[in-house]
Amino acid sequence: MWSDIITAVRELDLQRLNEIMAGVDAWTLLKNPYVIAVMVIACLVFIIRGMERALVTFLSIPAFLVLFQKTVQGADVLDFEPQRLLIFIGGFLAIAALNIYFYFVRK
Repeated sequence: MWSDIITAVRELDLQRLNEIMAGVDAWTLLKNPYVIAVMVIACLVFIIRGMERALVTFLSIPAFLVLFQKTVQGADVLDFEPQRLLIFIGGFLAIAALNIYFYFVRK
């Protein structure tokens, strides 16, 4: 799977990348008990060591994947609903604002 993603990105084949990402269900992956256990352990380590920036980045990646999968993925670029686009932009801005706050404002 990873080699297919890297090949699609190198060739700038966005249609193939969309097909690959459509096959990956991030929500199901995030509900896997092993993934939850690893994330909880990593979050506890980040909190204990005082690494708030790493914690925010670590939690932003799955948040963005779920946001992408619930709003944009599987939709045709020319046939995209404005409401879904606004939800995606709003969610992305919220995630970005949280990262900017922890990286630049709260040093």
